[in-house]
Amino acid sequence: MPVPNIFGTATSAIPLSQLDTNFATPVTIGNTAVQLGNTVTSFGNVTLTNVTISSGNVIVTGANVSGTANVSTLVVTGNQTSLGNVAITGNISANIATFGAGSNTAPSITTVGDTNTGIFFPAADTIAFSEGGTEAMRIDSSGNVGVGATPSAWSSPVKAVQLPFGCAIATIGAGDVVATQNAYFDTPNFKYASTTGVGSSVYRQVDGTHRWSYAASGTAGNNITFTEAARIDTSGNLLVGKTSDTFSAVGGRISPTGVMTLTADSNELANFNRLTNDGTLLYFSQASTIEGSISVSGTTVSYNGGHLSRYAQTTTAKDDSLVKGTVLSNLDAMNVYTDAEGNPVDNEQLNKVKVSDVEGDSNVAGVFVNWTHDDAHDVDEINMAMTGDMIIRIAQGVTVARGDLLMSAGDGTAKPQGDDIVRSKTVAKVTSTHVTCTYADGSYCVPCVLMAC
Repeated sequence: MPVPNIFGTATSAIPLSQLDTNFATPVTIGNTAVQLGNTVTSFGNVTLTNVTISSGNVIVTGANVSGTANVSTLVVTGNQTSLGNVAITGNISANIATFGAGSNTAPSITTVGDTNTGIFFPAADTIAFSEGGTEAMRIDSSGNVGVGATPSAWSSPVKAVQLPFGCAIATIGAGDVVATQNAYFDTPNFKYASTTGVGSSVYRQVDGTHRWSYAASGTAGNNITFTEAARIDTSGNLLVGKTSDTFSAVGGRISPTGVMTLTADSNELANFNRLTNDGTLLYFSQASTIEGSISVSGTTVSYNGGHLSRYAQTTTAKDDSLVKGTVLSNLDAMNVYTDAEGNPVDNEQLNKVKVSDVEGDSNVAGVFVNWTHDDAHDVDEINMAMTGDMIIRIAQGVTVARGDLLMSAGDGTAKPQGDDIVRSKTVAKVTSTHVTCTYADGSYCVPCVLMAC
């Protein structure tokens, strides 16, 4: 068999002709004093120990560098099983380069002068990045990324970016993106990332909806039972405390159209608390103009700029000729209501009305405000003012003065009562002679305080 060429203490150039005969066998060069006299572009099987190559290219095929080599350009075409300390000042071209696993304090792929910063491999199919000897980021075997944290056991096919304290952003399914605090997803449940006293929360975008949920604290790895606190559904409705836009479901809803609904079970719906001083609790506006308010003064609550009213039906079809301020009288017949299936709905106190047709009528119910439609029972009803601030209709040619007590004139209008004693027939008291509106028949309306009930 061929004998290896060993040059242990050569001090001068070795002619290349001396290597030609057995060049295919291993060549060991013992120290850096040895020089090759001619240009050599490649070696088939060479062990280099403490070699400095200051210029040119080195092409290595299946070779091991076990010492220290300073190489300007290294081209590796084989599989390298071992590289010692190789300082590359130029370019590297390699099919496969294999490194040790390394650690956070001594990463296997690093840079000159900062050897505690780089890339290492803490486990199978796992890549980690170290900065200053501390792990800064990790990509685990499932493809989840931990930034300053080791990713929790997110189940496949979840992909997550996890931050310290169990905070993460992940996709847990098609159209289901989550942001978590102290939680991760392991199909089919969310689980606690750590055992802490701060509880857990999750924000989810699911099929176009936005959902916010929370849970009390628990033990790391245990299933989490979340309570949904708020939701914006696909119609843009903000749901608070309920998961469906159903009026009977407990919770609140604010719609994009500005409509708010509240539903409670054995509890108050709202609580208004004004601190420090007396004043307004609520304003009521129409067309952006304040029309009324609720205020507090000491222990008294005032309802300002309004009246008490109720809904009433008539014995005939809706009459569009009725005008605001018309005087109405009570009937014995009761309002009739049915549900969507046509079944009767109980009505204890709401009776029907008609236009007052008796002068001095003591059976006056109130005055007409407007027609409204009860969608739940599919019926037209009168919104009737009964007590408080309102306007009242006066016949053409009838004069009223501020302070006059009014009674029914027997034709849907009111007229002065003739004395200043409040009686059963008294409908209202005139508060101003300012004419608010005039109708086609010459009748007109003035402000008043209703005393119909």
